[in-house]
Amino acid sequence: MSRLVLFILLVFVYLCNSQYPPSPFGKPQDICPTGNNQPYKVDNFVGTPFILTPFTNVFTNPTILNASTKTCRPDGHCMFAYTIDIYDTTLRPFDQAVAECTKKGGTKFLTYNGLIPGPTLRVAAGHESIVRFNNKINKLFPQSFSPCNGSRRGRPISVHHHGSASIPPYDGWAEDETCYLETKEYVYPNNRPATNWYHDHALHITADNAYLGLAGLHLVTSKLQYGGCGEPWNLEDIEEKHLILQDKVLDANCQLFIDPEKARNISLYGDINLVSGIPFPRMPLEPKWYRFRILNAAVSRPWLLKIFNSKYEDISKTYCKIIASDGGYRITPIPFPDTGLLVGVAERYEFVCDFTTFANQILYLWNDKNNDWMQGVPYFCYSHLLSKLEIAPTTSDSPPQFNENMPMPIPERTITRVLNMSDYDTALQMANKGKFHRQMVFSQSNNKWMINGETWDSFKIAAADVGQNTWELWYFQTGGGWFHPVHVHLVDFYMIKREGSGGIRSFESMAAKDVLYLGASNKIYVLARFGPHKGDYMFHCHNLIHEDNDMMRAYRIIDSQNGINAGSAQPFILNGFAKIVYSNWLYADPMLNLTAAQPTVNMPTFNSAYKQKMLDMNIYRIFYPRNETDIPLNGFTNPWRSTWCPA
Repeated sequence: MSRLVLFILLVFVYLCNSQYPPSPFGKPQDICPTGNNQPYKVDNFVGTPFILTPFTNVFTNPTILNASTKTCRPDGHCMFAYTIDIYDTTLRPFDQAVAECTKKGGTKFLTYNGLIPGPTLRVAAGHESIVRFNNKINKLFPQSFSPCNGSRRGRPISVHHHGSASIPPYDGWAEDETCYLETKEYVYPNNRPATNWYHDHALHITADNAYLGLAGLHLVTSKLQYGGCGEPWNLEDIEEKHLILQDKVLDANCQLFIDPEKARNISLYGDINLVSGIPFPRMPLEPKWYRFRILNAAVSRPWLLKIFNSKYEDISKTYCKIIASDGGYRITPIPFPDTGLLVGVAERYEFVCDFTTFANQILYLWNDKNNDWMQGVPYFCYSHLLSKLEIAPTTSDSPPQFNENMPMPIPERTITRVLNMSDYDTALQMANKGKFHRQMVFSQSNNKWMINGETWDSFKIAAADVGQNTWELWYFQTGGGWFHPVHVHLVDFYMIKREGSGGIRSFESMAAKDVLYLGASNKIYVLARFGPHKGDYMFHCHNLIHEDNDMMRAYRIIDSQNGINAGSAQPFILNGFAKIVYSNWLYADPMLNLTAAQPTVNMPTFNSAYKQKMLDMNIYRIFYPRNETDIPLNGFTNPWRSTWCPA
């Protein structure tokens, strides 16, 4: 070994062991690049061939995209309008953390409005949003894919507002795609507060499109200052940090590495941890309470979050509380778990932390590892590092305090109105007896990822008789060796029971979810009321490599009386309810021509008259009834009706 190589190795061992918190997951010389700009691998996954330097960039929240206009009804319910251009460009997010990248050209990305991650849309709960997405991808990623390879052309996109109870044509069906110089308009209900997000969902290229940059937050907020009806627990003025977690890997030209031959259709893992598009950021904070909104927008990697002090002791379990999950607020906050907060791909959690006693100290947002929960996940040199939290000596003001005992306002939780404890108890009794309504087996065979032995291409509809507004208990199962973050579109659900991996975890229990973490050899029972809309919706593994290789299928919601658990629709469906639980068959088809993408030049002018027309159509009447005759229903209350305050 030459003296130069030996010197580089010694320097890098020093860096991994002293300048930054050491990795407990392997010897530094085994998991770090050698500095010779040559490719290296960890567990056969390729790493960036350059030396990385964490904590050189300063964290900032993703950019907020303000609505261009607001259109309102006399009752104060409004629609906010946005326009987003999707185009390819070069950016330089890695220059500080990867010094070699300063010698290279900019990194190519697919972007929403030229940003990675995309701009954050922030809409008050109880108010709709209308978003026009214009496909302008042209120069850097010229390859065409079906259906954009004939009279239409370019790289297709499809946008899924993840966490939204959208009607099928606005849900981001994988085959409802937008080609180059086309526009697709989406209308979203925003019917309950939650940390939602939007990302690409184009058929068979979702992983590449999302990995190259197509993801962003869509926050539905109940804050008074943004037009909501008020936050619980004194959260109104507690400062928020919006953390989008991703991992990337660069090639020798500082371009995002994607296996061009698709030789590995298992997973994609990177050695550079991005927090809202920033590699391993420093996060200047004050000694006060903070609210963290966490989104896992990686392709494959789960994160096991903890907060360590400078002695690498876990302080999160003492000073942090989890307040929300995918579908919004918990009924009550719970302590941060001793085992860490496991966040699978596409899962979202919110937690608050009290840093008032950590003035002038350094903390670390840490990615821990649990081999039972995270089989086969590689840990590179700095995979354990997410962010360095630098707590200032003093605060600049008199900051608000988190108070979980504040009685008002009551958080808006749709799931507690449509699924009561009697439903939950009945489902739990079924699960304890090994009974369920449907079984979904996630497996791999012949390089295909399948659900019940079928794929999207072989047989799309896995459940064709789900009754509108009925509840069902679904049973998810996978074999040994693989874990799957499973996303069910449209609904929020409860995880009832897990067999394996220690059962339901504290942060999953009684939490509104739309992604379940199906660990290796796990069996999970899930309860959902399949409403309020009719039509076809996807469900799939959210490891995007698995999804693209074809672990995705769909279910169909039909009239309640034809569903397999028809009786559970009462009292949601009665003859007198026709005006509320409405027959929306016009919008049941996700490929509806009326709402399909069209050439941008043919789109109606996005003016006030057009937006008023879209608001008046009231396609989400189930959430936003127009008058008092829509609200009382033969003595019952419409459980889907959203609460709104004048925005």
